[in-house]
Amino acid sequence: MKEIGALATIFDAQGRVLLVHQTYDGNKWAWPGGGVEPNESPWDAAVREVKEETGLEVEIARLVSVYHFTDRNGLGFQFLCRVVGGQLHADGAEISEARFFDPAELPMPMTQPARQRLADALAQCADPFLREYDRVEIIQAAR
Repeated sequence: MKEIGALATIFDAQGRVLLVHQTYDGNKWAWPGGGVEPNESPWDAAVREVKEETGLEVEIARLVSVYHFTDRNGLGFQFLCRVVGGQLHADGAEISEARFFDPAELPMPMTQPARQRLADALAQCADPFLREYDRVEIIQAAR
């Protein structure tokens, strides 16, 4: 694998989902997460990235999905997480904003796989989803 990523899906008590506004790669809205470092597990990477990007401390509840991106030979892991501490704030470098959104009112721009991640998390399936994408495009407006 060329790259391995890990991200966290976090819902608040009102059922809203946490998204972060990235300052890179199209300045899009995305799930908190990032690359897995050498000798780091994907679940540890998800926890670390949430803390770095949002200030929240989380624990893994379950694996939601695994994504294969054929265009870059990348693999992504999506974990459902619950907040166990910290205070929500954007890191100010990679992330300009971090906040919760109603699942029916997601912000734009966002990628199609990001929108699919929400559907996967809301499905509450016992087994993880396996998804494959040949390319990732940023959606500028709701479809």
